[in-house]
Amino acid sequence: MHNLDLLPVIIGVGDMSDRPDKGQSGLEPLRLIERAARLADEDAGGGWLARLDRLYVVPQLTWPYSDLPGMVSSALGIAPTVVPTEGISGDSPVRYLMQAAVEIASGQSVATMICGAEAFGSLRAAAAQRKSPEGWTPGGKAAALIDGSAYVTKLASKYGLKDPTEVYTLYENALRAANVQTAKQSTAESAALWAQYAEVAASNAYAWDRAGHDAAAIQTASSKNRPISYPYLKRMVAQLYVNQGAAVIVTSRAAALAAGVSASRLVYIGSGAGAADIDDFLSRPGYTECLPMALALSETLKANGLTAQQVDAAEIYSCFPCVPKLALKAIGGLRAGVAPTVTGGLSFFGGPLGDFMSHAITAMTRVLREGRANTGLLYGNGGYLTKHHAAVLLREPPQSMPTNLELNAAVAEQRAGTQPATLLDEYEGPATVETYLLKYDGSGDPHSATIVARTPEGARTVALIHPHDYRAQALLINGEREPIGLPGSIALVNGQMHWRFDDAVLPPVGAPGSPVLLERRDGFVAVVTLNRPLRMNAVNARLARAIAEIIQLTEADPDIRVVVLASSRPEVFCAGLDLSALSNPRALQELVAVEGGFAGFVNAVRRKPWIAAVRGQALGGGFELALACELIVAADDSAFGLPEVKRGILAAAGGVARLPRVLPRNLAAQAILTGEPMSAKLLHGHGVINALAPVDQVIDEAVALGRRIAVNAPLAIGESLTLLKASIDETDAELSRRSMEAGARLMGSADAREGGQAFLEKRAPVWKGR
Repeated sequence: MHNLDLLPVIIGVGDMSDRPDKGQSGLEPLRLIERAARLADEDAGGGWLARLDRLYVVPQLTWPYSDLPGMVSSALGIAPTVVPTEGISGDSPVRYLMQAAVEIASGQSVATMICGAEAFGSLRAAAAQRKSPEGWTPGGKAAALIDGSAYVTKLASKYGLKDPTEVYTLYENALRAANVQTAKQSTAESAALWAQYAEVAASNAYAWDRAGHDAAAIQTASSKNRPISYPYLKRMVAQLYVNQGAAVIVTSRAAALAAGVSASRLVYIGSGAGAADIDDFLSRPGYTECLPMALALSETLKANGLTAQQVDAAEIYSCFPCVPKLALKAIGGLRAGVAPTVTGGLSFFGGPLGDFMSHAITAMTRVLREGRANTGLLYGNGGYLTKHHAAVLLREPPQSMPTNLELNAAVAEQRAGTQPATLLDEYEGPATVETYLLKYDGSGDPHSATIVARTPEGARTVALIHPHDYRAQALLINGEREPIGLPGSIALVNGQMHWRFDDAVLPPVGAPGSPVLLERRDGFVAVVTLNRPLRMNAVNARLARAIAEIIQLTEADPDIRVVVLASSRPEVFCAGLDLSALSNPRALQELVAVEGGFAGFVNAVRRKPWIAAVRGQALGGGFELALACELIVAADDSAFGLPEVKRGILAAAGGVARLPRVLPRNLAAQAILTGEPMSAKLLHGHGVINALAPVDQVIDEAVALGRRIAVNAPLAIGESLTLLKASIDETDAELSRRSMEAGARLMGSADAREGGQAFLEKRAPVWKGR
């Protein structure tokens, strides 16, 4: 029989979600904590701040305070014992709650407050205005949000595995393969799971994002939901740029009742458990399960006499989808109808770094008080799936005093028979993919890729994929083949390990996931699609290099005789030069270095005709790409123009030179000098555009035109195209000479003999291209 009077209970909770007006500085973390603490005191009936004898302040990163716990105590006019805390870790509020509960149950403490806050939303707003937040406590410049290199080994940092968005995808990708899921299935699972979090956030007054995104919106890339690291989009990762604070007051049942707190408002703290994994994630046994997490959760449920199916409400930590996936798998899932969150999760409620679970505690307290649940499971994760702590809150008194189990010894015991991974800092030779990271840049382009590999002897190592290896990048992200388990090799290049897939496993040039897509249609026609949809297919060095590579391939392939150039977005063909390159000298230098002129295309040597299939706008460089093609098929409502003069530059990629060749002089001058767009119908009337079609038929119409060309002799097409291009720049005499030479070459070809024979035999010719 236990003493009900000593049972620890939560009596007061307070939340702050600060959204300052534009241009105004929001509350600093100290003030967020102060206000949340006063709200918690008010929620408890008042007078509790003066009774506090323990204070836990969750470490924060927003602002460099010299002594935040002391400043909190001073701001509140209290003098409790400050309990030492360590570092930023997402499990810490749950861990502190259980420490406080055990102290109260043992009579070591009368009343404890756990509080914390972050205000990176205000910091980012101030940085955008190039100023420091006004009125904040003097203390110097704030540190960068997260410098992951301080938390990982030199090997991990060297190979791009340092920030949470980089490390957690190692687990996500490995988990997908272990579950024998396709990329589409795994992403759909993540989106459906996250939609549950978003739905809860939509009805939470303290949530940062209350839009209630559905699964489709969560898994669809857009300018507001850009890719971060495969397979995660922005809405699948923690939202750190928030201003949020929380406070929780804990005391004993007896003290609460004696102070007049209604029994109906008490929320009991059950038992909890915690465990930690190996700090260096590269030295862990694998990435498809997490033993410390599983033990913390299962032992917590066991200590409270519960199964997962008996839990009425839960907050399963949600910095990235792999975390609740692993957690729910470890406990066998929650009962149907029980959401994995009471807050809305770190993507939608907000992710104030180590303090998020304080908000989970406050939200769970309200859920239990309101009778929406009787038992609530809390699970927090810290580090890189490193630290784990779980606890149970109850509407009714538990059957025993709370315990707080530390399970590190149990983790070590269960792993006693497992050999730790042998980690190689340097290696050359064959290997297979164990898991991987592909990180995107701010424009949605693949930026860097890291392979975590196993050698034939079972050792683990890491290697980078060259940023220009588009086929390898496509293999990692297009979902057409599972990359994990595929063979490759590692070579040392200037002291750094570089990965290459075996050629046999690589997708073809232009496969899905590439910056330029290549689709072969029947009738010797290929469709090449510009594939930077989030940047409206604007041209950067990556896109230009891919186009140049596609030109080489199509020129060398006898089964491709005509190429259609299309876009991945129906509302825009190409937005021209990616203007971000103008402010980045290195990016601009890389773009200029690509052979073939602008986009690797406008001055490229080609002997096969290209047809621009233009939908939407083709302005600036987009119009220049179309003009560099031999033919144009356009949507009825498309628009063309050279607006460069409006930006203080000119259409130097062939626009100013080519437009007067295809338009009357004065009309071309008007377009070039005003920068105003022209309609497709106007250009069609002057013969610049070969055909108009409804927007949904443009590509098919262009392919049909390509087939009408491709039925002819490929050598004759090539020679004719060469002379056609030269006709603008060369004299009639020179053109006559070149025509005679070309004619002589053709007369001796096998295709010329086949053409005559087929005509006599009244059949379609079979061209060989020789």
